Amino acid sequence: MTPFPAQRGLQPFGVIARYVLLGAALGIPVAILWVLLAPRVIATSVDPAEFAEPYPQGFAATDLTLGALLLVAGCVLGVVAAMRLRATGFDRGWGQVLGVIVGAAMCAAVARVVGWWLAGRTLRPIPDGFELPLTVGASGVLLLGMFSGLLVVLFYAAFAREPAGVTPVSEPSGLG
Repeated sequence: MTPFPAQRGLQPFGVIARYVLLGAALGIPVAILWVLLAPRVIATSVDPAEFAEPYPQGFAATDLTLGALLLVAGCVLGVVAAMRLRATGFDRGWGQVLGVIVGAAMCAAVARVVGWWLAGRTLRPIPDGFELPLTVGASGVLLLGMFSGLLVVLFYAAFAREPAGVTPVSEPSGLG
């Protein structure tokens, strides 16, 4: 007996819509953590930009902070999909996989926009110079959530065992 008998016949559109909502809900804490944890890039002057720290490393650390948070969010989406695949017995599994992809993309979009909104989009003067606003320089980090979610689902599908109560068919031994 499946734990969710009423949802067994759920249409793939409904499954994907649930992942979109879950991804949007995960995007808000990701954005808050990005604003709190991401290092800021400091410039001592604005006209000819003179950076207080090495130029690419400051922006890369900000990008990788968001990427690491999206990686964790993608793993959460992947675990949810793996649990759903186990409950449904891989029935309409493509809806779960597509849901993870779309949900992770929604999480990245919400995290980026809400993070920008929370951190502000203007230069902030500080005693040593100016604090630049949070930006995403390498847009590829936004894909980390999708890849991590798909890897969790892939590994679950690759190493899934038969459900309890199902005995695998054994081959006859030649020792008659």
